Amino acid sequence: MNKKFLSAILFGALMVSSTGTFVSCKDYDDDIDRIDNTLNDLKSQIAALQTEVANGNWVTSVTPTEGGFTVVFKDGKTYTIVNGKDGEKGDKGEDGKGTEVTVKDGYWYIDGEKTDYLAVTSEDLKEVKVPYINEEDGYWYFYNDKGEAEKSPYKATGAAYAVNDGGVFTLYMPDANGVMQTIKLPTAASAISSIEFLDNDYQAIKNLNEITLLYWDAAATTEWKGPRGNISNNITTYSTDLSGNNNVLYTRIAPSSVDASELAFSLIDTKDNVASIALAAKKYDGMLTRAAENGLYDITVVPGSYADGGDANKLANQFLSSGANKAMALKPATANYRSLFNVKVIPAKQTTAPLTNINLNGNYVTIVGVDKTTGVAYQTKVGQEVVVSVTKECNLYDMYLSASEEDKALFGIIFSEDGRSFKATKSPDNVTDATIDLEVYTLPNIGGNSNIKKTTIRVEINRTLGEATYDKQTKQPNKTNYSFLVSADKLKASLSSDLNAWYASVKTDVNVLQNIYDDEACTVISDLGTNGGATTNMNNKQVAVTMNVDNDNQVTPANIATKLNYLKFQLDINKTVKPLKIGKTYYAKLSFVDKTSNIELNYVVVPFELTKPELNTILVKESGVFRDGKDLAQAYMYWGDATTKVTGKSYYQSNYYIDRAFTDMQKKLSDAKMVTSPTFAIDDANNVLDAEGKDTGKKASYFASIVNPVPSSTNRAHVSLKEDTDGNGSRDVAGYKKDLNVKFTGAYLDVTGDDSWKYAKTYQFRVMSPILEGEAVAANNVVEVSATGRTKLYKENIWAKTYNNDVKYDIFAKGKAAGVIEWYRSDIANVTFSTGNKNVFEVTVATPTVPVAATATAPAVDSYIEVEGVTENTAKLKVAVDDIWGYTLNSSVDIKTTLNTGK
Repeated sequence: MNKKFLSAILFGALMVSSTGTFVSCKDYDDDIDRIDNTLNDLKSQIAALQTEVANGNWVTSVTPTEGGFTVVFKDGKTYTIVNGKDGEKGDKGEDGKGTEVTVKDGYWYIDGEKTDYLAVTSEDLKEVKVPYINEEDGYWYFYNDKGEAEKSPYKATGAAYAVNDGGVFTLYMPDANGVMQTIKLPTAASAISSIEFLDNDYQAIKNLNEITLLYWDAAATTEWKGPRGNISNNITTYSTDLSGNNNVLYTRIAPSSVDASELAFSLIDTKDNVASIALAAKKYDGMLTRAAENGLYDITVVPGSYADGGDANKLANQFLSSGANKAMALKPATANYRSLFNVKVIPAKQTTAPLTNINLNGNYVTIVGVDKTTGVAYQTKVGQEVVVSVTKECNLYDMYLSASEEDKALFGIIFSEDGRSFKATKSPDNVTDATIDLEVYTLPNIGGNSNIKKTTIRVEINRTLGEATYDKQTKQPNKTNYSFLVSADKLKASLSSDLNAWYASVKTDVNVLQNIYDDEACTVISDLGTNGGATTNMNNKQVAVTMNVDNDNQVTPANIATKLNYLKFQLDINKTVKPLKIGKTYYAKLSFVDKTSNIELNYVVVPFELTKPELNTILVKESGVFRDGKDLAQAYMYWGDATTKVTGKSYYQSNYYIDRAFTDMQKKLSDAKMVTSPTFAIDDANNVLDAEGKDTGKKASYFASIVNPVPSSTNRAHVSLKEDTDGNGSRDVAGYKKDLNVKFTGAYLDVTGDDSWKYAKTYQFRVMSPILEGEAVAANNVVEVSATGRTKLYKENIWAKTYNNDVKYDIFAKGKAAGVIEWYRSDIANVTFSTGNKNVFEVTVATPTVPVAATATAPAVDSYIEVEGVTENTAKLKVAVDDIWGYTLNSSVDIKTTLNTGK
């Protein structure tokens, strides 16, 4: 073994199969600080790092730098920490760099070469026994298979080094006196406090999680040139089938501030044996039906290969115990925290690995191994990335792409590093279409030179005359067949010097909308259609875009240079099936094609969003009904709405018409094209409160119902109080003056096919009588009458007020018609007076008289009542005002009997 000297950083991993490294740092005479935070001595350096840790910051990386390390924290703060004392120079490696030591297959590797030193674990901690520097001789000591420390040939005298133990870096730094100082720096992995698995909707805890691990006893290759290199002898390849919702661990990781997508994950069994597969986390970025929580990830197995030593089942056996599947737990590769042992890996040995079809940007092109060089070529644009895939990705070991040197130079073809995509960066010399032969090389997981396939695909690369993305157009449609105009200026500006050539070539009499997309890159087609879903949304024809503004402004090849000023968006919103959504940004990709070949010349993207009016602009609350900005309607019944009498009774049903609470309600609903969808309904989600705010323990449906729930000008929706709420046969209008919950629902333009068009709001209606909520009033607060005779009282002496103190009304008779007394208010049914104390006065005329008009021989006689004094004192005159809804206002005024008073 060659002797080498290490001034090292040790990225040691905890478990045997985790990857750990320590990389040497060079010693320098002068400390150099060249990053964000410059610290002059080791003591202040360590203090600064301790402050960051105390503030909850954690480390994202520790890397060697001149004389020490660069430490980067999660918030981007960067520190350089360097030796306080020069380490012994020693001999350096051949390349002048330090030596990298890695844990792999249970052994320490030196610069990629396996040593004889095991990365052994201790029985108590089940952790890798990390090599250490002996301070006496300055050499690294490794542990042998007996767990005993052995001196190695690797010297590291005076070197600074760091150990990653359980996701916590421990930095060992010699100070100016050569004394080793330490500081512990937690990483994101060490901060993890919870790992739990959910169902594929991220809604519920999932107690059993299964992964089917596909594996192959792969045949070696010698001719493969792809990124993963040849398959060696005695290699097991493995992957998982991710189609559908299979083999994904839907995971919630806490705290949510940890970015788990930057961490590697492992699976361990109950004996802390780490499986020889790696897993990776991808942030979940979808929408949930409930409030989404942060910290959601899709965790999957990273396809790979395993050196099995000639035992094709060696990898599979890591997940089995006596033939049964082991219980496994998920953990970060560099930290100790793990999930529950509720993951089961089911090894499934495969003997075939069909790849099936080749797809370009998700579109089928040909079968693997079958060239596609005739017929219509696959169309792409200059600058457009084309992703190549196979139908059975789980069976694919590796892929790479190629083309002729001539084509690569002519079109500036660039291939991605992973061998899965390409794009042309140069335009052909003219508008004439040009093609290349794309070579797709594939190797399945089964391996073997004979399974390497080359598939040639003819690809046509079209020149793009211009591209542009418009500013978002925000529109509020007022009908489902709504249209709006977008200026053509940006389109024409994008064509620049090619504009005249474009005028001469473009087809004018077509719908130029290629499709509607959910993303700015125009890769996810919006699901707006019928007859099959997202890929057929054009069949629904909810959107069309033309160059013609109207019939009088038709754009033709002859006049396009002067007539093309706008692009007209014509919407035909489907009311019931997958309509365009409100509040969502859509991306309309407009494609302009050659009038002869129909080949795309250019395109523009126009983002647009539809809005709807706020509900409070449709249901505009009357300020006299809804007070103080609240949603509680002081719902006083109106005599003009009293049309239906209670069966067998002389009084009317207690109804409050909802349109009384909102300004021009029916017109505004009509203006919003809301005809069939608006509905008022009793809302029993919560109990009803009384006027004092106390819970009645009852739902609104106990007290009332809604008549004509879908309002119209002829069938007005109204709240109708139940006359007999307890069902005992007698009148019991318990809903009177209760805050009844009434919910409005409706859909703008009557588009009911998506919730974004809908409104929903609950109001409270406190139904009351304006008469019952008032009171009787005496002039000057008291009426004086004779204590020894009779006194007539008129409307100047006594009157009443409604709930609104400013509204005064007469409670004496106005006249008589058809034998029935007429009152000054149409909601009065009758008025009677009575004494409150017969020992003070009697009421001799209790019902107001009918007024008599003046005649030639007699003066007019106003309506009056009459009282007769008994003794000198003050007592109450009772006033009972019956309203037309069957309620009675029982009020009173003061009567003072005095001597020598009377009329």
